[in-house]
Amino acid sequence: MKTRSFLMTTLYALMMGAGFASCADEFDEWEQPDPDPLAKNLTYILNEGLWGANNASISSFFEIDGTPNVTANYYEVINGQKMGDLANAMMEEDDNIYVVLNGSKYVAKLDMTTKEQARYTFPEGEGEPRCIDVEDDYAYVTQYGGQVSKFNIKDMTLAGTFKGGDNLEGIVEKDGKLYVSNSYAVDGSNNWIYNDEVFVIDAKTMTLEKTLKVACNPTKIYEFHDKIYVLSQGNYADVPAVLQSIDPASGVVTRILSTENVSKVTEADNKLIYGVRAAYDANWNPVNTFFICTTKVDEVSETSFLKDTPEALKTSTIYLLEVDEKTGYIYVGTSDYTTNGTIYQFDQTGKLLRQFDSGGINPSAMIFID
Repeated sequence: MKTRSFLMTTLYALMMGAGFASCADEFDEWEQPDPDPLAKNLTYILNEGLWGANNASISSFFEIDGTPNVTANYYEVINGQKMGDLANAMMEEDDNIYVVLNGSKYVAKLDMTTKEQARYTFPEGEGEPRCIDVEDDYAYVTQYGGQVSKFNIKDMTLAGTFKGGDNLEGIVEKDGKLYVSNSYAVDGSNNWIYNDEVFVIDAKTMTLEKTLKVACNPTKIYEFHDKIYVLSQGNYADVPAVLQSIDPASGVVTRILSTENVSKVTEADNKLIYGVRAAYDANWNPVNTFFICTTKVDEVSETSFLKDTPEALKTSTIYLLEVDEKTGYIYVGTSDYTTNGTIYQFDQTGKLLRQFDSGGINPSAMIFID
């Protein structure tokens, strides 16, 4: 495991205080055993940061003998520069990492040490980039202002565009089709008008094939167990957030019952989805509940996927929900929008193992290194 060996060695040295910024350049040549045979669960955490604060970051996390080790600002250490303003998305595909910076208006390809390999900066006059999916030789990025941009992943050069809709959010590619949420528009009086559309776009030609009607204000889109799922956020008043499934073959949209006020979902094994509902009390404090959904029949169970939920987690703003498919470990991240987030780590049975500082503000995504 050449990649993992280098990463663990680098992280271990950083933890011990050594300067390793230049070592990423020698990644392809250097192979060395893990610094500690007990080091495991190597993970990168994307911290969104705050708008205009230039404090987006990637933290690294691994364990030695059950002790969490977090290196904050890991991207900055490796690249010798700050990451930028408001990180909106991060994903891994074929031993590369892709990040989208909403405020700084760029998409970048990183290697598995987070060393930047290529970057595309969106021009003035185009909307901010939002979400990304990567398939085969291309990356697809949604933008506000009604655009999806297609990039050659080799060098992140622009390969095509789709124009349509208003403020586009989530995106997922399946079987040569892009599923894209057309979230909302803003009228001349600065009123938000929530849409109810998911575009189905031909990924090769970047042309619209059809438009699917979904619930109010679709945002995130996922592919879980060969099906498409859409999280619609509602109007933040009398129309609640809900989860829906799309049959890719027929285009039929099904609203999943008992998912009102859903805020986060993630894929688990055994054809399950883990989800969080976030209701609010009279003082607008979150009240969280946790549920399981079976993807085979899209049926919700009120049984929580967490066995022992810390009291703080029940009333915190949950900003991250991820499952490591290798270990089955569950990670829940919280935010107060001011200080570093907290990550709660549970084992595959939902038992709390530990909690630790995320290394940045608003932890929103994680990727797990094999």
